[in-house]
Amino acid sequence: MSKPERIRTKKLLIVDDDPLQIALLSKLLADTEYKILTASNGAEAMHIVLGEEPRVIITDWNLPEMGGIQLSSALRGHEGVRFVYIIMMTGNSGSQGMIEALNAGADDFIRKPVKQAELLARLRVADRIVCAESDLAKRTREVHRINAEMALTHQRLNQANEQLRRMATTDELTGMLNRREAMNRLEQLWISMGRYNQLFSCIMIDIDYFKRFNDTHGHAAGDRVLKATAQVLRMNCRKSDLVCRVGGEEFLILCPGVGTKGAGVCAEHLRSAVESTAVDYEGTPLMVTISLGIAEATKALPNYDELLKHADEALYASKDAGRNRTTCAPLIGEALPPLQGPREDFAVSNRK
Repeated sequence: MSKPERIRTKKLLIVDDDPLQIALLSKLLADTEYKILTASNGAEAMHIVLGEEPRVIITDWNLPEMGGIQLSSALRGHEGVRFVYIIMMTGNSGSQGMIEALNAGADDFIRKPVKQAELLARLRVADRIVCAESDLAKRTREVHRINAEMALTHQRLNQANEQLRRMATTDELTGMLNRREAMNRLEQLWISMGRYNQLFSCIMIDIDYFKRFNDTHGHAAGDRVLKATAQVLRMNCRKSDLVCRVGGEEFLILCPGVGTKGAGVCAEHLRSAVESTAVDYEGTPLMVTISLGIAEATKALPNYDELLKHADEALYASKDAGRNRTTCAPLIGEALPPLQGPREDFAVSNRK
């Protein structure tokens, strides 16, 4: 009864230009798990390695076109070749040749004539190293996969945190800073003013007759006007100014680095821009005006709540004086400006 044919699961490449040597090695390996591939020169061997990916190579030292030393160097330097165990075969018994082969990239050295027991022993070593390298490569790939998943998870977490931060600090309708964030930024400016004498002012803004506008045109039109007004304010402020929505139709602008006069110029520019902007809603141009109140931060004020109170009082002074105008809160020790008109250092319009 014949033996069952052995399943050959491992690929081994023999590189030699002597057919008799190839036949001898193939016979020595006939009862192993190796599927034998053969090449007669180094160039052919490179082609087979790239296509078949054998894990073990037994190559003769002397080969046409590309010798065993050159083949070993080429295999080690090629980016497309994964790890392959190289056994250099030669009839040279000198140690210098072995050193040269190992330096070129060979992993082991066997002398002719090849004995089966020695060859199989060296192949068992090759198997252990190839398996260890495969396990290491597998673990490395797994580490890379885990790292990539962690990086993706971290990116998604950052995106989620950024979205939560925007939701916590941004007004949903207008995209401006909301009241909570406005108060945080105001507190930071107040601290900087106290520590480093950094000047800043705030502008309170209210859309005139907005309740009447909503009653007349509807809340959808009101939301459209709120968004458009917010955009006009943002486009007509400095990049350093902080534009915030702090109430239904009420806005707050924090102006770092400027006092009453500079904030007044900004406020008038904003008032004029809003007044001259028509908002298209379902084919109908809608227009609104704004009233503004300005207050400058000084150390004479006890806290920033008092600063907001002064700006709010100036805003109501603008409303009482006819709306669509700018009023400045007096600095501590100054007289209140008359309600019937703004101070002369602002080019304030009296138009309704």
